[in-house]
Amino acid sequence: MFGKSKVVMLASALLLVAVILGCSEDSNYDQRTVVYVGGLNGDSPYLCDVLSQGDSLYMEDLVTYKTSDDFITEDRVEVVFYNKPYTTVVEPGTGSLGDFLVTGYDVEFIPLDGTDTPVAAFSGSTSILVPESESVAGSILLVPFSAKNIDPLDSMKYSPLEIMARAHFTFHGHYLQTDTQVEFEANLTVNFADPLTTTNSQQTP
Repeated sequence: MFGKSKVVMLASALLLVAVILGCSEDSNYDQRTVVYVGGLNGDSPYLCDVLSQGDSLYMEDLVTYKTSDDFITEDRVEVVFYNKPYTTVVEPGTGSLGDFLVTGYDVEFIPLDGTDTPVAAFSGSTSILVPESESVAGSILLVPFSAKNIDPLDSMKYSPLEIMARAHFTFHGHYLQTDTQVEFEANLTVNFADPLTTTNSQQTP
């Protein structure tokens, strides 16, 4: 009789430990929602212009490139984050425990044609709040200004050269009211080129 009671007490204790672990802070928050990228650049490849030719592409002879009004810009891309309810253990939509804050991202470019890496890997910071059960759009840096002033992008100016690459993003963040860090990934095809276009329809000064 005593042995049987001991087994019952031990089973009850193990059940209590399991309940406590199942309701621990990290487990509860981590299982509430799942955050992922719902779209990058409208689900389309991105064309990165390594040089903007200003208002006039050619000089008056229609042969010589006019460079005095040329300029370069950094490239930013729209990303849509989605915070999807993951479990019904805690009913979704009843508080802020499932709200997620995107705090940063890493970007790595992988050439698709065996050429040089177009842009060195870099990291950026952001602060985008994605409430539970909602999608939120934000803007992040894709190509820094400085990357277009060095090779291989600098050598592509005034040329027909192109580089196709895959931009691999690793996003970082955490759920509100917890320091547990979460990472998720996404990819975007990027075409680097110098299309000979102008900011308006004029081709000469």
